[in-house]
Amino acid sequence: MLRRVLVLLATLVALWPSTPLLAQQRDSTTRDSSGLSLDSLAARLARTDAALRVLQQQLATESSTQVRLRSRIQLDLSARLIVNGSLTTGAVSNAEVPGFALPARIPNAIPGTTPRVFGLSMRQSLLGASASVDSIAGATLLADFELDFFSRALDANPPLFPEPRLRTARVFLVWPRTELMLGTDTPLISDLNPISAAGVGIPVFAAAGNLWNWLPQLRVSRTVWSGPADWSLAVQGAVMSPNASDRAVANPQGADIGQASGRPAFESRLRLRGGEALDERPAQGVWSSGFELGIGAHRSWVRPGADTLLRSTAISADLRMSLGHGLELRGEAYQGRLLRGLGGAAIGQNFGTLGVPATETGVPLSNSAGWMQLNAQWHPSWITGLGCGTDRVHGSRADRRRNSACAAHASWRPLQPLLMTVEYRRFATRFADGLRRAGHWNVGFGIDL
Repeated sequence: MLRRVLVLLATLVALWPSTPLLAQQRDSTTRDSSGLSLDSLAARLARTDAALRVLQQQLATESSTQVRLRSRIQLDLSARLIVNGSLTTGAVSNAEVPGFALPARIPNAIPGTTPRVFGLSMRQSLLGASASVDSIAGATLLADFELDFFSRALDANPPLFPEPRLRTARVFLVWPRTELMLGTDTPLISDLNPISAAGVGIPVFAAAGNLWNWLPQLRVSRTVWSGPADWSLAVQGAVMSPNASDRAVANPQGADIGQASGRPAFESRLRLRGGEALDERPAQGVWSSGFELGIGAHRSWVRPGADTLLRSTAISADLRMSLGHGLELRGEAYQGRLLRGLGGAAIGQNFGTLGVPATETGVPLSNSAGWMQLNAQWHPSWITGLGCGTDRVHGSRADRRRNSACAAHASWRPLQPLLMTVEYRRFATRFADGLRRAGHWNVGFGIDL
């Protein structure tokens, strides 16, 4: 049916008169109309034949590039192949995706000089797939997963050849007012990340207000109110795998102290949103319209010792809204305790260990943090933005006490599928013994498929 419609359209376009009707009537009185009609018809039939060949080739290409599973479900593939070149000035937590500044660690360095690190990498390339099925228990089933090549990149001696890493894998069942999700995703209370093509392996502001860790979870959302202009209010809840990113001092090779608690983690969120099809819009794109506000809470437990069980808690707020004229504002804020396992909280610290014997756990740390980013898309091929984040740790036993980071980014798609990016980040990290600063340039060139 589609082919017949395309053939008919191509024929009509080719046979449509190329001059106004009045001009044709005037020409018919001065020229041999029969000869002109035959020549014109032959040329238009040739154009029609050429147009049909192009359409047939396009249909054949589209048919050959479709990927179908054994269940006959169509699978949509996506990929980003990108080379990132980076130049870091000053010592940082990781030269490829820095989160905070560190004291200089280069031995025998010339006094007064700033360490510089240059590198090239394809670790932040992405591979993904998605599929959908209608009418599963009265719901729409959606499934997707995404991989990068950042596995073991944070090791002391990362492998030369990038290794794949599963970032997210999700299965959704979507009813008109209820949504069920099972898989690995960001925390429910911090389900938003800044836009960045250089912060893929670890998102931007990861140690400056952004909780990002991908954790296995079961999530339920229920819309409790629907208003005019696509406004709605929903209640969300999640049961997650407990993760603290720490081991017990007495058993450094043992289980994570979050998993050692023997209890899952729980999160809840109240979501107010206005706008059409917000879930279908890309997370790394700029909203032309829409609004979403969330208020969340987190609770889990950690067991740093055989006889010690501590609570990890947090309250959070997140905002994403269109300001019109191609501008979008997004950000998050939270306050909590023992939250390192959610992704960089308290500048990567659960316990303050200054002045504490090495055989003891340390003092549990709490922190207040948040980030905000303003993005602009005034042309379909350009996205630019500027944002800042900060994390303040409470407790005199903490080594890293405050980290502030700002980032400016720009991405350009001159022609499909080309992608060019540039980003600059600046860090100021206060330690117990003073302030450290660092900078990071990142330039990327790749393709989006």
